[in-house]
Amino acid sequence: MGNVETSEELYIALKEAKDYFLNSISHSSLMVHIYTHLDADGLSSGAIIGKTLFRERIPFRIRILKQLEKEQIIRIKQELESDEYFVILTDFGSGQYLEIINQKEDIGEMRNLLIIDHHLPQNVDNMDDSQVLEIKNDSKPWHINPYFYGINGSNEVSAAGLTYLFSKTLNQKNIDLAYIALVGAMGDIQNQAPNHAFFGLNVRILEDAINTNQVEVIDDLMFSPIKPLNEAIAYSNELNLPGISGNSSKSLIFLKKIGILMEKSNGEIRTLNDLDKNEKRKISSAIIEYALKYQIEPEEIIQNLVIKRYILKNETSGSELHELHEFSNLLNSCGRSDNGSLGIAIAMGDRKEAYQKAQNQLQEYKKTIMNFMHWIQEGDKIKELENIQFFFGEGRIPDTMIGTIASMLIFDKGEIINKNKPVLGCAKREKEGVFKISARADKKIVEKGVNLSEAIRKALEKSNLDILGGGHPPAAGTKVPIDKIDAFLQNFDEVIKKQNKI
Repeated sequence: MGNVETSEELYIALKEAKDYFLNSISHSSLMVHIYTHLDADGLSSGAIIGKTLFRERIPFRIRILKQLEKEQIIRIKQELESDEYFVILTDFGSGQYLEIINQKEDIGEMRNLLIIDHHLPQNVDNMDDSQVLEIKNDSKPWHINPYFYGINGSNEVSAAGLTYLFSKTLNQKNIDLAYIALVGAMGDIQNQAPNHAFFGLNVRILEDAINTNQVEVIDDLMFSPIKPLNEAIAYSNELNLPGISGNSSKSLIFLKKIGILMEKSNGEIRTLNDLDKNEKRKISSAIIEYALKYQIEPEEIIQNLVIKRYILKNETSGSELHELHEFSNLLNSCGRSDNGSLGIAIAMGDRKEAYQKAQNQLQEYKKTIMNFMHWIQEGDKIKELENIQFFFGEGRIPDTMIGTIASMLIFDKGEIINKNKPVLGCAKREKEGVFKISARADKKIVEKGVNLSEAIRKALEKSNLDILGGGHPPAAGTKVPIDKIDAFLQNFDEVIKKQNKI
């Protein structure tokens, strides 16, 4: 985690960015145009800045993008040159900032642009890169990035977190948006401390949410709190219990055998939310005993069984919005299903029409995701080179979901993939003649030196491709022409091989 001194530097930079923003729009009638990413973190970021501007009565509009690619950058540059818009980029922009400013020599003179992003800046390989300080000094005050202050954007703060801190700097009343920042962080799986807790700058944001009575933190069993209990246990990504995992019927039998009443008075199957503390203790004890029977290390079970759960106190109990993880799933499903505007509306406070529509499509989204996972597992779709593994969407998995599937494969407790190698998901965009590439790596190999953001860029260079790419060490992406995919994969394999030797 960045130390207190570097965090305070960030707060100073946020104040400078606020002054720069207010000064820019006070001397003109600029429309603020927000561009943000379609995942949960991006939608949370867009909602926070949208709500902030709405409260300040500053006119704005929000555009949701799959990625910030050269085609979109051309449009943004035209808007900046027109002097009609103030452009805010959230959850992307750092990895493309040189393209946006058009390699200007005096980039400190940028106007009408604000980037709030947590990805590694363009051409930067890691947070210790000497270029980070240079970029930070050159792009003040219009570029906010945690790496400038020694804060890891992969796991200590998300784009939504930075956007929230900017929002609170603009007006302290926006402290009530802290919980949306945590939804974004959860969507980017930043709860990576023991028992799935937050750490780093996210802890400060959590303190704001707790102090304003928005969030309560409890210790709970790690299963989904809103799925039927037998399904939540059977299809958990955290535990692999032989004979139970993947089989909701066997899970139901297991629960009945230990005396858990499974039906409510209305005939519905109970969820984790319906259980009392004694019932939860009975389940945890039975699972540990069951694991020992199959010679599974009890420490492995205990570490994963109990987690920190973040409850949103002002939301309806049992709803998809009552718990951070479920809330982030809902937003992610909106963005990945081309319904990002619903996610923005929900995160900004809509609990009627937008929420109802999102609930309906969430169920379809979950079914679709599970079908994709079964398709990959049963169809032997994972291919391997010496140092990497990859799979193709084959016309089934769209480019908006390929990253989600790659992430699920990394976090799955089964043996679908080899966790010692990065996995790349490749989804074809027929109209563009490219593959969208989403790369993911287990944190154990990232800790040993694998850096997917760097690997993506180097593989593009080795493939003679002038294409933007990058992200974080454990998660990165790009796009590759269809006729270059084989060469790119081979080059990516070679780059990972070198990283493994460092």
